[in-house]
Amino acid sequence: MRVVSRLVLGLGLCVGALGLVLGCKSTEETEQAEASSSTPGAVQPGLTPPSSSIRTIQLYQGGDEQSLPVTPMGRGDGLTLEFDLLAEEGRPLSIYFQHADRTWRRDLSPGQFLESFQDDRLVDYRPSRGTDVSYVHYRYRFPNDDIRFRVSGNYVLRVTERGRRDSVLFEQPFFVTEEEGGLQLGAEGLPVPGQQQPSLRPRARFAPPSAIRGNPFGHAVCFVRNGRFADTRCKDRPLLVRQPELEFELGRERAYDPATAEYGLDLSTLRPTAQVARVKRTSRPIQVVLDPDHARFAEALRGPSLNGQTVVRNALSAQADPSITAEYVETTFAFVPPDETPYGSPPVVAGSFSGMDPAQGTPMDWNAEQGRYEGRVLLKQGRHQYFYATSGPGLTEEVRRTQLRRTSTYTAFVYYRDPQYNTDRLLRVGGFRP
Repeated sequence: MRVVSRLVLGLGLCVGALGLVLGCKSTEETEQAEASSSTPGAVQPGLTPPSSSIRTIQLYQGGDEQSLPVTPMGRGDGLTLEFDLLAEEGRPLSIYFQHADRTWRRDLSPGQFLESFQDDRLVDYRPSRGTDVSYVHYRYRFPNDDIRFRVSGNYVLRVTERGRRDSVLFEQPFFVTEEEGGLQLGAEGLPVPGQQQPSLRPRARFAPPSAIRGNPFGHAVCFVRNGRFADTRCKDRPLLVRQPELEFELGRERAYDPATAEYGLDLSTLRPTAQVARVKRTSRPIQVVLDPDHARFAEALRGPSLNGQTVVRNALSAQADPSITAEYVETTFAFVPPDETPYGSPPVVAGSFSGMDPAQGTPMDWNAEQGRYEGRVLLKQGRHQYFYATSGPGLTEEVRRTQLRRTSTYTAFVYYRDPQYNTDRLLRVGGFRP
């Protein structure tokens, strides 16, 4: 059966429009979100946006929902993919893998980076049970007997309709690392005039494995803050003052400033809390209205940092099988700008439910009567992380002026440009909280 399906795949025609159309925003919304996420020198994965029928994509290491999707090559617990399809009944889907260099340019052919099959089938799925919104939950673990990687580096997984490589439902980034060499991480605070908290410049000191110490300029380090892969910042010219150790630090203009405050949202219990103003259970779906967030972020920020991940199972551990019993609720976010005056460019609300990417965020509408922006997002019960972003300078300036310091998680990815494979191997990954 599997051989037949692969022959059909090789002979069949690809249908590319369906998944792309379902997942796309209007041109105006896309341009607005892209402008809000732009950072000088930032690297972005360039993923196909999810179809409107796909919700709560989780990709993490082993069983830890808060971990980033990084797996050591040939060992460890592997990665877990979970997501929901908003449908009454499930159906088998396909999953494909693509290798990319450190700038996310997809480069190698499957035969170069895979030891086994070139794709796999998603057949582990179950319908929701007793929920107001019907959905089907999918779960997939890899590497496995059918999918094994022979090259480290950046990867993109693509979930599609069965046997149709270009009928894309969504794409997600992940990483396969060799865990070779020694890595030390730190950071330097950079005072900025008119900014309450200093910007932060992460640093990395890397001792290459002995086999590749002869080419220091083949190495590069990329930094990610709080799981925001859409704002990856890289340094490809090491300092050589401590050879054979290599030192990397971002330029001052690419240091991380407190440009966006982040919030935690706990929807594990559907009742009013210090964060939830109202719950309307008679609506279908259930409606949750949050207390407004204010642009003057001098107040204490709510909720723990989740490193850009959504947590469902651990957030609802008292609930039987939360992956298929958790409810989907229509969640209203409210954001109040300074002096209740609208920005020239409306904000979006983004977070773990949008891949921490403002380009995938939800545009917000101005409520003149309340003096605030409002946006509605269909969210699964659990814990989420979110933030607001806009292409206009008003929000950024206000945050810089009033932002209280909050600890963030920084992750460093160490690459080596290997001429044998003509791509970037991922030698080591490490994280720290300065």
